[in-house]
Amino acid sequence: LEADPLPIEHFVKDGDYLDVSLSPSGKRLAARVRINGSVFLGVIDRASHRIVGGVRPEKDSEVLSFDWVSDERLVYSYADNRADRDAPIPTGELFGVNYDGSGLTLLAGVRASDGPVKTNLRRQEDDFSSFYLVNALENDDRHILVIEYPWTADGRFWRDYRIRAPIVSRLNVKTGRKKPLETLPFRNAFPYSTKDGEIRFLSYENEDSIWEAAYRVSEDAEWQSLAEVFGLDDEMTVVGLNDAGDAAFLRGRLGEERYYTIYRLEFESKTIETVFANLDADIVAWLTDPATGEIVAGKSMRGKPRYHYSAVDSRLKSAHKKLVRAFPGRTMDIVSTTRDGQELVVRVSSDTNPGEYYIFNPETGKADFFWANMSWIDPRQMRPMLVDEVVTKDGFTLPVRLTLPAGGGPAPLIVHPHGGPHGVADHWEFNAEVQLLANRGYAVLQVNYRGSGYLGENFKQAGYQEWGGKIIDDIATATRWATGRPEIDGDRVCAYGASYGAYATYMLAVREPELLTCIAGYVGVYDLSMMFRKGDIPRSWAGTAYLERILGNDPAKLHDFSPVNHADKIEAQTLLIHGDSDFRAPIAHGRAMRKALEAAGKEPVWIKLEGSGHGAGSIENKLELYKGLLSFLDQNLK
Repeated sequence: LEADPLPIEHFVKDGDYLDVSLSPSGKRLAARVRINGSVFLGVIDRASHRIVGGVRPEKDSEVLSFDWVSDERLVYSYADNRADRDAPIPTGELFGVNYDGSGLTLLAGVRASDGPVKTNLRRQEDDFSSFYLVNALENDDRHILVIEYPWTADGRFWRDYRIRAPIVSRLNVKTGRKKPLETLPFRNAFPYSTKDGEIRFLSYENEDSIWEAAYRVSEDAEWQSLAEVFGLDDEMTVVGLNDAGDAAFLRGRLGEERYYTIYRLEFESKTIETVFANLDADIVAWLTDPATGEIVAGKSMRGKPRYHYSAVDSRLKSAHKKLVRAFPGRTMDIVSTTRDGQELVVRVSSDTNPGEYYIFNPETGKADFFWANMSWIDPRQMRPMLVDEVVTKDGFTLPVRLTLPAGGGPAPLIVHPHGGPHGVADHWEFNAEVQLLANRGYAVLQVNYRGSGYLGENFKQAGYQEWGGKIIDDIATATRWATGRPEIDGDRVCAYGASYGAYATYMLAVREPELLTCIAGYVGVYDLSMMFRKGDIPRSWAGTAYLERILGNDPAKLHDFSPVNHADKIEAQTLLIHGDSDFRAPIAHGRAMRKALEAAGKEPVWIKLEGSGHGAGSIENKLELYKGLLSFLDQNLK
């Protein structure tokens, strides 16, 4: 029998515990906690299990991130909640606070030198920057190393477009006194420092939107290309330094498929070794031992999570292996450790479980339950995700995920291509949107088509300039695989996606009209040439170069790959949903597609989300989105 429908609110509310981190000694635990729509910072005493401090955000703001900089003090950042954005907007400011909530200080950012103002108003230009932590400087409880990205004036507003040179400073976490140390010679760069704060490496985005790395022998020396100094791949980027200061860890490509892995580079000998080999997908996350700064474990996600280990001896590596055995068939992430590695915060999740936190002691082997994220979700009511692969006619292997609803009989299918499309992928993990659709009786197909991320650079680049071509062929191949299964009713198929997923949905209906009963596009791009004129991408650093690389600049091809020019070929019933304040894919895309459909005599269902951006930010807009989508699907598939 089908499961009783759960409230839509169950699937659109964010998790209650968003981040959990131990203080350096493990005496206290801090967490970002969501209560009644507000995200605050809470500090819990480990011995008494009582809340002993924290920060409640200002109105219309939330605590975005935090770091322990000593056992007594934290540094955190805010973000503004706006209904027209799918995610909170970072204010770029850094605040300091003692664990008990005392000593609250605005350390750096737009309001640090004057009274409170909104971050989108004009102020002195040197106030307008985004600040990020580079190094907590564990041997200095009073200072941290930060990087400052100056903003750019854009009409009435200031934007963090990363087109101005960033500045590295030493910042006092008590007073906010800032001492600029140097201006980096590269735009959109991030530095990496030794344990004591000496900057030797940085990664940066060049004018062609390619990430590169630079190196210098000392802080007084000139920057040099990392590839030239050590004879490495041009696109290797730095991801960390060990505590001894004699080795760097780089992210680069491996083998014929060019899977991304981690390399260890020794400075003195100029030798490089592969930390994780024998891959079938990119290393997407890695674990650093706090005792040495060495990267000791990694994770890839072609199907279900697969873990990889370095050759070095490490207590943290041993603890990780024990935890993987203790939680079989689930995703296990160590998200925080004490400075001595004696206690760990562990997050365990799966396709049906949005996540549970445990405190683990490697010496005793005991894992104490701390909290269940999205605690209102009962994993027993969620539907498992089948993992499989489909081979295309030209030899590409596509990972697919199929989530089936409860109940017997062939189910209607929702083809759900992900957004991006490049550098993004669907994983075996809890997906609230997929679970909502399954809860309403729909099977959901997700496909990592060529161009998707985390499956090697060759696979990603195979999707470049194929937005309306081979990527659509991949989605059609996966759809036919799904409709050929006995659990699926091939006569009731709808496609639904957001952003690029919306584009793919409409191009699938153009290219393969017989496959689909209906299509729904949310915050989609429908005219590729418009992407060079509207939205935030062409205004950002290297944005136009990026568009030319992934789309090309052939007007005829851009025209042919734009669904707005092929509305007459679409036979499926259509739905268009768009936010009126979308900065990434402006509503002009949706209006153009609507106009083209109307001109072809095919009136679409049109939903405009007021005050919504590239994704619904408010609960109200999310409810309107999913009520409209579910109503449309029910009318056409049930």
